[in-house]
Amino acid sequence: MKDFKIDDEYRLKMNNKGVWNTFQNDQLLSKKHPNLYKFYSLNIFNIDSLLRNYFYLSNPRDFNDPFDCNLNLIETDGKVEKLETVKRNVISNIGITSLSEEIENPLMWGHYTNNYRGFAINFGDKIDILKRNEFFGRHTLTRVIYPKQPVKIKTNYPFAQHYLLTTKFKHWEYEKEWRIICDLKQTHRELEYVPELVKGLYIGHKIPDENPTAYNLLLEIQELRFPKVPVYVVYPHSTELKLEFEKVWN
Repeated sequence: MKDFKIDDEYRLKMNNKGVWNTFQNDQLLSKKHPNLYKFYSLNIFNIDSLLRNYFYLSNPRDFNDPFDCNLNLIETDGKVEKLETVKRNVISNIGITSLSEEIENPLMWGHYTNNYRGFAINFGDKIDILKRNEFFGRHTLTRVIYPKQPVKIKTNYPFAQHYLLTTKFKHWEYEKEWRIICDLKQTHRELEYVPELVKGLYIGHKIPDENPTAYNLLLEIQELRFPKVPVYVVYPHSTELKLEFEKVWN
């Protein structure tokens, strides 16, 4: 098998090097993107990850979408594997962190920064260059696809795991999500990145409006860890239906 149709929009094809590529409406999808953003709500764990420059690699069981990485996408021995609700998304040997192509979508700021009370980081186009260490095996950066109706596939298909970990319902397409997926050798889930990867820090306007102490802390972390990186405060434009990005540093 060298060609697999997912639906009328998406299909997978093997190239002459044995690598599976994703096509959308018969157009090859790039494996890179010039800018990828990570959104954060404002809490002690996310401030720690900014200060110590690491991604936390989640178990899919903790995702907000119960159909994301759902093991019921996979058929075993010709039969659909029936799994209890509490087990169907548990993949303990895999860690995932999610990013987005979007920085100007108000839904992302509303959903993932607690309504502009959080921040986002721009990692440019070099995000796959991560610090390697003994805690992780392979890691990959890959985009998520959004079929109208994901199909079940057999567990012995060569792309089965990739399909399982990167397929979401069409409703989530606004996220334009990419994922770093890591094989875990141990229970350690902090994947360190080099500070030079960071290209921009974006702060939701409700942080300086409501919590100036937290705002000053973020600026101090930026000066300590990413001193050459520009900082923007993000808020709804006063006269137009779009976001405004006010540059406040560099």
